[in-house]
Amino acid sequence: MSRIEDFRDRLARIHITLKISGEEIERLLKEVLDAGRSVGLNPENRVEGFALTPSHEAAVIGLPHLRVARVSDLLMIWVRAPYSLDREKCRCVGLDADELYEMLLAGARKIAEILRRYSKSAEYLEISLP
Repeated sequence: MSRIEDFRDRLARIHITLKISGEEIERLLKEVLDAGRSVGLNPENRVEGFALTPSHEAAVIGLPHLRVARVSDLLMIWVRAPYSLDREKCRCVGLDADELYEMLLAGARKIAEILRRYSKSAEYLEISLP
């Protein structure tokens, strides 16, 4: 298995879900978006929530990014299009595939850390990280 294939498989394993009361979810969502920003991932609005992506161009050409969805009292985070991690596509938007992988993993880890802090008041927390 090549290094890029390993990165893709590892990104596909990122899934985080938290069920928490509606009062806390707004504050939590802000912290999640700030965590993404701290590793170079910029929030873009999506129907279900946000995409955390290094650039708008990276999202447009289909590179992987963290997706943050809020559905009622659920907050879900996963990597959108993990198998589209591609060295050539990354170069087209001035990125390195290894760097993008590290950004996404760092963002997911920071988000998981934040959600763990809220777990005492949460009804449910599931974290899957490579």
